[in-house]
Amino acid sequence: MSFWAKADREREITLVVSQAHEPWENLGFAVSLNLEENWKRFSFTFQLRQGDENARLCFTSLSQEGATFWLAGISLRPGGVVGLRENEKIENGSVPIFFRSRFGERTPEAQNDWLNFLWEKEDNYWQTMYKYLKNELGVKAIIIGTIVGCSTPNIMAKLDCVDTHSYWQHPIFPSRPWDPEDWIVPNRTMVNERGGTLPGLALKRVLGKPHSVTEYNHPAPNTYSSEGFLLLSAYAGLQDWDAIYAFSYCHRRDDWDRRMIPNFFDIDQHPTKMVTLIPSVAMFVRGDVKPANKLVVVEIDKKKEIEVLKRSWAWALVDAGFVGVPGEAMLLHRVAIATGGKKAPVGTLSPDKLKIEGNRFVSDTGELVWDLSEAGGGLVTINTPRSKGVIGYAGGKRIELGDVVIESQESLQNGWCAITITAMKGEIGGKGTADLLITATGYAENTDMGWKNPEKSSCGRNWGKPPSLVEGIPARITLPYQAERVEAWALDEKGNRKEKIEVGKDEKGNAIIQIGERWQTLWYEVAVK
Repeated sequence: MSFWAKADREREITLVVSQAHEPWENLGFAVSLNLEENWKRFSFTFQLRQGDENARLCFTSLSQEGATFWLAGISLRPGGVVGLRENEKIENGSVPIFFRSRFGERTPEAQNDWLNFLWEKEDNYWQTMYKYLKNELGVKAIIIGTIVGCSTPNIMAKLDCVDTHSYWQHPIFPSRPWDPEDWIVPNRTMVNERGGTLPGLALKRVLGKPHSVTEYNHPAPNTYSSEGFLLLSAYAGLQDWDAIYAFSYCHRRDDWDRRMIPNFFDIDQHPTKMVTLIPSVAMFVRGDVKPANKLVVVEIDKKKEIEVLKRSWAWALVDAGFVGVPGEAMLLHRVAIATGGKKAPVGTLSPDKLKIEGNRFVSDTGELVWDLSEAGGGLVTINTPRSKGVIGYAGGKRIELGDVVIESQESLQNGWCAITITAMKGEIGGKGTADLLITATGYAENTDMGWKNPEKSSCGRNWGKPPSLVEGIPARITLPYQAERVEAWALDEKGNRKEKIEVGKDEKGNAIIQIGERWQTLWYEVAVK
């Protein structure tokens, strides 16, 4: 690829090779270009990690305010391999860094040598630091390097715990990084995706090592964000992960009672995220969602990692997805990578033995269902003895979760809601006593939020003012208890009983709880005598 380019002043744009159709995926080449007022020639030789019959070359970030760009002499043609040039010798250290944008100029042998050099340098760094902390300083705590994606599974597996991060619809900054005025958080729900962020976490797990997710969030002002920690906790339980973290509780040092959603990541003043933390923690910490019965294992040693690194990219260096494990596998079974030359244990599934069909993904325990059978109407259900829930487009549907029936009505987002029932004491159903917590969340925004567009994907600096406004989700919930045994209350913002709710009954005498906006709350208590 070669061309000439200039701009009205010094500006940065990006050159990308991507699909020319949904999902517009990067095919393996992206580079930043620093343009000047004078013409400048650019030339790149590259190899793509995948091909596509309908691809395109994109010059992006051209919509900068007041900007003018000139492009000329654009040429794209088959490249060639040059190996080491005449003035490059390993003996005198004159071989330069192999930049990603020019990687295709090098022979396969040179590429392998370069990646082995980088791999061993990084491995040596982490091992030197680890031994210093453990052996010289006597650190007893678990030591984590960095996330898999910024390093590789084989390198990180040599430390105490393998870590990952993810964000659903992370803020995008079209012009300047972290510009508080010019940003976008795409306002989309994750239930319409095939696992969303979760496969990217599961495909990085290392067999036999603790697995953590130390950063996770569905950033505000996404109006579907109450789904975030519920989905993470449910599938972390299915995958049998060891630790999950919300990023973050709060960045502020004061002003603790703002009573409004303050920014992208802080959850301490986000009403629907805070309310859903309780059922999320219960699901994960108590192990309400059982680990999947079957385990999918793929073998990736150092040699394989080097091969994968040639077609990977920053933040997604190596994982099981590069060697044949489809992301949807984690919606059904546990997933892990065997590193360091280890073999997959007897009885585990290899990728070629997987059977993934259709658009309805039922975990092999039967407790979780991710249903995409209705286009644009994704629905996730949780059905365990102590935790039950519906997340997604439940409006107008009768959803049976064992002996519990949830019938949600229409909502502000076409029937989208997140309803959970959590046994804080006892189990859901049975003859014994029980204390249940019901949460019902949906749309949330601040008062007078300064939305910039109908999609509600940005408000710039204008986050509005207190108080936050939340949707009261209307639903009829039938519980497997005789109505005479049941009492229910709407709770106030601190979780105290605010107002008693009349308990109805169906034709069998089972208790019916009617929730909705009349109660001015997001959560309810149910006591079973």
